[in-house]
Amino acid sequence: MVAASGYGDGYRNPPPTAEGIGKSGVNSVFVDDASAISYNPANLAMLTNRSYVASLTLARTKHDYSVPLPPPFPPSVTYESAGDWNLLPNIYYAAPVSDTLTFGLAITTPNGQGIEWKKSDLGVFTDSVPLVPYEATMKFIDVNPSFGVEVSESLYFGAGLNIVYSELELSALANISGLPPVLPPGPPVRDSEAELDGWGFGANFGLTWLPAENQRAALTYRSQINVSYSGDFIVGGVNLGDYPMTIKFPNTVGIGYGIQLSDAVQVEALVEWLEWSVNEDEEWDDTVTIGIGGSWAASDALVLRAGYAYLPTPIPDDTMTWLLPDADRHALSLGLGYTVGQHTVDLAYTFSIYDDRDTPLGSYEIDSDLIGMTYSMSF
Repeated sequence: MVAASGYGDGYRNPPPTAEGIGKSGVNSVFVDDASAISYNPANLAMLTNRSYVASLTLARTKHDYSVPLPPPFPPSVTYESAGDWNLLPNIYYAAPVSDTLTFGLAITTPNGQGIEWKKSDLGVFTDSVPLVPYEATMKFIDVNPSFGVEVSESLYFGAGLNIVYSELELSALANISGLPPVLPPGPPVRDSEAELDGWGFGANFGLTWLPAENQRAALTYRSQINVSYSGDFIVGGVNLGDYPMTIKFPNTVGIGYGIQLSDAVQVEALVEWLEWSVNEDEEWDDTVTIGIGGSWAASDALVLRAGYAYLPTPIPDDTMTWLLPDADRHALSLGLGYTVGQHTVDLAYTFSIYDDRDTPLGSYEIDSDLIGMTYSMSF
């Protein structure tokens, strides 16, 4: 359930399947199984068989944070995040109920971030900052019932409901020396933690249009989801009461276009606009991501994939913190799929090139690995 910031792009997680990862997320036009619920629900209506998809993504991200120091100290001191591997599961099921209508259900982890720094490294900041976070985790589960319908031979429509449950966990060092005496006597710096959870609701829809033979265009939309969190804030083992917080996940609009160049080769492009500015307190910026991906059926059983995407960060220098360090990135991906009868196994890997990030509070270097594994069955 927990993702490192292995894909960047605000809170958003990597594509949910190895097929999508292998094409750097460019998968809204030709997606042809139950995972269309996440990419473009209109394509559900193109399914002729029941489809089951189970996917697991492994994400690892390491951050180096360098803080400038005044003379006579060295120019800077560098801190490293844990860089652990994290797991993201996603499952899908879809079944046609008529020649023109298909229903499906997905349980996915489309958002969620996690990062951990060494507590002993950050203790020095408690002299100037009353609350110094060193670990934060967002868990996010989306239950997404959907349908797809064939409107005509050249037009398909799909829609779904997003029912979201999320948890936030925050660990920090708290300097209580300047606070009223609400805690028992003890050291001025104490461990603190917040454990919060909440629900949210949204919707998504997609259109797929076949303007000419071997060509497709897609339009997708995912609505803003507001999750209102509440829970306990505990300092030094003492519960100080409720700690409310609201996080807004953005409206997202995607436009895709694809061409079937031959019986074996498909190419598609995707442009997505994400309204990250809904996070007004953080002063985030809206972003536009672009990508191109394709596949080649090397044989009846083997499919090879590749993709490229540019993902700008929504987080400006002035409001970025070490809890969610992010940077513009270029994603280069490779993948393959192998089918035997009704069964398919897909694998994919993404290598990311991050821009170095300089902020008023220090500079960041980010390195990540992303591996996708998917099993699917059509029956």
